[in-house]
Amino acid sequence: MSQVANARRRAQLVAVATAAAVLSAAAVVTAILDARAVWRPEVSGPVLPDWSRAVASAQEIEIVGESRATLVRADGVWQMPSRDGYPVRPESLAALDAYLASLVFEGARTANPDRLGRLGLAAPGDAQGGTLIAVRDQAGDTLAEIILGDARDTLVYVRQPDRSRAYAARSGDRAAPAVDLLPADAWLDLDFLALGASDIARVDIQPETGPAYRLVRAATTSRNFSLRQPAGWQPITAAAGNGPATTLGRLRFRDVRAADRLGGSFVAHHTADTFAGLRVRIDVKALGETRWALITASALTDDAEGQAIALNARTEGWAYLMSDLTIDRLIRPLERIADPGTEAVDAP
Repeated sequence: MSQVANARRRAQLVAVATAAAVLSAAAVVTAILDARAVWRPEVSGPVLPDWSRAVASAQEIEIVGESRATLVRADGVWQMPSRDGYPVRPESLAALDAYLASLVFEGARTANPDRLGRLGLAAPGDAQGGTLIAVRDQAGDTLAEIILGDARDTLVYVRQPDRSRAYAARSGDRAAPAVDLLPADAWLDLDFLALGASDIARVDIQPETGPAYRLVRAATTSRNFSLRQPAGWQPITAAAGNGPATTLGRLRFRDVRAADRLGGSFVAHHTADTFAGLRVRIDVKALGETRWALITASALTDDAEGQAIALNARTEGWAYLMSDLTIDRLIRPLERIADPGTEAVDAP
């Protein structure tokens, strides 16, 4: 019996010793992991030291956050494939280049993956996720990439996509401002149409419903537009036609697509003439509940020839999405600005 008891005691001692060793090893591992999370390496210098070289040979820039934007260089011009190859704003690319090239490390921060969201550096697309910027060459190889997190005061938090260590960075000597990376239309020039409200002399409008009408202003100093056609209508107020007439004074579109791929049908048009002799016609195309603009320019005078050529070069082959507010002004029905009467009344 004593031999059995001794064996049992030895087995218990072995089990206790084994458990203690396992717990000790686990404690060591936990301590090491905690130390790694707390330890902050010394860092300095550029966040992306090879950025300028990467951009010079880049063929694609992908930006991923809550949404995704891809920019591709084709024949030396940066374009957006998701918008049928519409050109990207050169100034937006220049701002991105200056900003990322200027970032320098301020110091290391957490390496705990569970804490990255507090800095806006969780996985792109997730809650509290960062914005990934990846630059690739023609073969698809990654030349440079970084995840940008929250910007606080003069700092921005960053990390590499395959690492959990976060860093604080600041703009260097260039003091480049932060850039608006998303949504995608931040990269597209959609506010190019600006005739100047005071430069518009005459407007002809064919709404989707109701009769066509014409609004005319005698001079740039005239306050209001007169309703000249059709006869028998009287403006509700002296300034009732100013909204529709000056829509092309400055207009920002919401999106763009290749016109030959749009489909839909034409439902209205708006034509504006300037005092300088430039005529801009917008044909409105309906695609479901949306309305798209196809733009054509022509010159009524020799002085406007250059403007017409430049505008056509920009807009030929493209259709531009308009907001509901723009549509409401651009092709407002006549009954919204005038009442049937015995004769047209000129605005003072």
